[in-house]
Amino acid sequence: MHIIIIGSSTGGPRVLFDIFSDFPSIQAAIIIVQHMPLSTTPRFAKRLSQICQLDVIIPKGGEHIKPKSLYIAPGDTHLILRNNEEILLTSTEKVNFVRPAIDVTMLTLTPDSRNQYTGIILSGMGCDGAEGLLHLKSLGATTVVQNPDSCTIKSMPEAAIRICDVDKIINPIEIRSFLLNQK
Repeated sequence: MHIIIIGSSTGGPRVLFDIFSDFPSIQAAIIIVQHMPLSTTPRFAKRLSQICQLDVIIPKGGEHIKPKSLYIAPGDTHLILRNNEEILLTSTEKVNFVRPAIDVTMLTLTPDSRNQYTGIILSGMGCDGAEGLLHLKSLGATTVVQNPDSCTIKSMPEAAIRICDVDKIINPIEIRSFLLNQK
């Protein structure tokens, strides 16, 4: 299965709405880790479900990821993947001053020849996602960051670029095209 993890913070929702507007169903499981409070997660998920053809899910824990689905980490909860397939939720300590943390989700993926991985870091403050993207790169993933010049806040993409030899540094419309061409 193709597993795509997208991490974002400040400025991320607008970019995600641009990327997923009129987005068709694709053969991938997409996980979005957006820094947000729990109270805004349902509204964010509802908006995404209105603009794309993917099955948008706020997991409760225990779900097995499947293609044609978009999972949103609930606010104030870390999302981890057990055995690269089962979603578990935890309220352990904040990582990089946030919960959910992008790094927490990305770092739970393990080598698995049955899966293909892609990691994407969008606009945001801080360094969350940089270590996770480096980890995904070590697993053979394609790594993508939003061009910092197109970000509301550029420190998350810049942190990822500093520590990881990312494959693509592209604007949101190019990220959309990239995702549409994934198998």
